[in-house]
Order: sequence, then C-alpha cells, then structure tokens
Amino acid sequence: MINYATVVSALASQLQDPSPLTNTQWKCRLDIGLQPGTWMPKRFPGWGEGGGRLGLDLDLQFIDTPSEETLAAAKDSTFQLKVGKPVRFVSERGQEEVTFGDVGGWCIERPTRAVRNASGESVNPEGILKFWVDCQSGAKRNDVEIFPNTRLFFTTGVWDNPSEVEEEDRKYRELLSTLQTMVDTTREEKKSDKMKNFLEELLSLPKQVKDAEDFERLKRQKVAYESSLPPLGSSTATNGVQIAPTGSLVIKGNSTPDWLPGSEYLILGTFSTKPSQ
Repeated sequence: MINYATVVSALASQLQDPSPLTNTQWKCRLDIGLQPGTWMPKRFPGWGEGGGRLGLDLDLQFIDTPSEETLAAAKDSTFQLKVGKPVRFVSERGQEEVTFGDVGGWCIERPTRAVRNASGESVNPEGILKFWVDCQSGAKRNDVEIFPNTRLFFTTGVWDNPSEVEEEDRKYRELLSTLQTMVDTTREEKKSDKMKNFLEELLSLPKQVKDAEDFERLKRQKVAYESSLPPLGSSTATNGVQIAPTGSLVIKGNSTPDWLPGSEYLILGTFSTKPSQ
C-alpha cells in the first residue's frame, strides 16, 4: 500500500531543496549616490546633489536557516543572511565604522517572463535574488547618507543551476557558429551572382528568401540566449553559481506595507558582488 503521507513529505522536501547559493560567501560592494530615476532628493532635499558617492563593503553568507521574516516569497522560501563585520569607510571626518545587523534575509524568485535589470535592459535570468540587511548606525559621506536604522533591499539576477547554464552556453556558441557560416556563405554567393544570368538569378530567389527567413529566426534565438545567459562580468562561486555584475539597491520610502497600494521604494544606488571563497 502506498503511504501517501510519505510521498507528500518527500515531494515537499524536493520542492524546498535549498539553492546551491546556500553556504556560499560573497563580498558585496555598495555604491550609493544619485541614480537615474531616483526620488531621494525629492524626499530628502539636497541628498546626493553634490554628485559624490558612498562606498561600503559587506561580507555576506547565504545560509539555509529559515527567516522569521518573509521577503517577497513564501515563509518557507525565505532564509537568513549572515553579515560579517566590521564595515568601515573613509569620509571627510576620517575613517568611520558602520554597524549592520548580524542577520538579514534572502530568497530567490523564479520569473515567468522577462524582467528589467539594473541597467533597464530586458532579461530572463534563472532567478531573481532578493536580500536585505539592516544598517543600524547609518553612514554619511558629504551629502550622501544612509539614515540610521534603515533596511537596505538588494535585487539582482542569479544563475544557480551551473549544468543548465553550461548547456545553454554550448547551444549559444553553436548558434553563433551557424550564423557566421551563413554570413560567410552569403558573401561568397554575392560575389558569384555577378556571373549569373537572369534565369539563374530568378531560380535562386526562393532559396535566398528561405535563407533570409532562417537567418532572422536564428538572430531572434541569439537575442533570447543573450537575455537568459549570465552577462559578461558575472561573478562565479567555486560551485558554479553566478550572480549578475550589478544590481539595484533601494530603501522603503514610506511605511505602507508591500501588499497595499501606495507602497514606495527609493533608489539608493547600485551594488556588485564577487565570491570570497
């Protein structure tokens, strides 16, 4: 007799298997200052208008301990993020130390359609990595400031299925080779067209039309691969997990919960990551 309770438990366990991102360690570089489209100066007059930047380096470890707080995902899909210490930077007042909470949270969403990356381009990553940390002390460099007790929200693309990425990359390179062959063949055919008479040119038209259709179809496939594969400059952990070169960094602009109309986020800057193993 089938033990349905056991089957359901096993399926649930498979669904909740942690991402290979779990237990990887990264250095996260925060680049804070005016960004296109930010409303920071409108909410906080004078913020960042001098054009300066505030840079902070965080040591992060993604672990599989369930988080007490959800982050744009079901509770059993949000995990804890360990934040290393200390965090220091140099301001006009000299070296300063910034205090962050020991634990943040992270999750991975699986998009079903194209999304916009930090540069505004349409992409199709394997996953959207979202995480948060709490800046307790705040930090200020000239007119660029993180206010005390502010939660920072990070969003970027992640590719945590290395074997699938490798296979997609192989297909992409084969496609590039096919396109190059078609371009080279067309060049040679154009050279020989000068020697064809009118009847030969007429008979070759159907093939030329079909070749043009095939070429456009393959170009569309090329664009699709390029929007789904990790972009150049992506950081790669020792286990093959990749994170996009840059991501968006925002703060909550008001106290309205995410699930209510009027919830607002303000662009604080960008960030980049690299593995620290």
